[in-house]
Amino acid sequence: MLDQYGRKIEYMRISVTQKCNLKCIYCDPDGENCKDSKDDSLTPREFEKVVRSMVEAGIKKIRVTGGEPLLRRDICEIIYRISEIDGIEDIGMTTNGIQLLKMAADLKAAGLHRLNISLDSLKPEKFKFITGGGDLKKTMAGIDRALSLGMTPVKINTVLIKGINDDEVDDLIELTRDRPIEVRFIELMPMGSFGEDNRDKIIHNDDLIATRPGLQYLERTDKGSPAVYYQMAGYTGKIGFISPMTHQFCSDCNRIRLTSDGKIRPCLGNNGEVDIREALDLKADNFNQIVRQIILDKPKGHHFGADFTSSRRMNMIGG
Repeated sequence: MLDQYGRKIEYMRISVTQKCNLKCIYCDPDGENCKDSKDDSLTPREFEKVVRSMVEAGIKKIRVTGGEPLLRRDICEIIYRISEIDGIEDIGMTTNGIQLLKMAADLKAAGLHRLNISLDSLKPEKFKFITGGGDLKKTMAGIDRALSLGMTPVKINTVLIKGINDDEVDDLIELTRDRPIEVRFIELMPMGSFGEDNRDKIIHNDDLIATRPGLQYLERTDKGSPAVYYQMAGYTGKIGFISPMTHQFCSDCNRIRLTSDGKIRPCLGNNGEVDIREALDLKADNFNQIVRQIILDKPKGHHFGADFTSSRRMNMIGG
């Protein structure tokens, strides 16, 4: 399905929980946003209903996120239900990898294809500082397990922060030498208190590329992807750069987001959202109509730094 700006919307991110077992400094250093509050998350059946309707509207790819999705005891059931829906071509997951070693095999058996793993440092003490207590050994063991199971390419997501982990760029690139890994450097965004208060710590990806002449540009095969890819000569993996601050990629955006408590955010960088919880009880045709309208109304682009905290309810519920 096309939105109002002619973009073909095919990709949906599904947050299955708000909870997380880490307190990353740029995300939730106080742990306030990831507390174990009352459980108002959608059930596996509700996630399935939303995805089925999204497939009717053209969604083909799903990425499961959190918080930390592996904290849900029924995560494999959620993955399995989604994988059984005709029309879904790819299911990925973003995780911090802390519990991945023991869960990767079950996730693959349930139908998970690929993994994005957050990794902001290769130094144990620095990793612990950035993540608010994370164990680097556990995340690295999870990466190795995913590779051994053939869940490739494994994508590593690294948020670079000036003065904290920008000295590790080349070490992270080295992970791609002999393994099918895609290391992706993400510009720090002015979202949340850390991002807003540390704009001076934003590292522009253009500067990283300009100072590494060994990087070879790779032609884009997926214009909907936010990453621009390069490769070092002779290396197995790739290096990606996601640059929301210096290169807004909204004109090619093909995705929307479903939150764990039943709200759809048509733009990942805009807090405007539509609460569909009540609409889940509607008949399929009526619910599909609501979903299609949400996609059609997807905004033109993000507005990082602006206040978009309001939530709107669909006036079509029941109609």
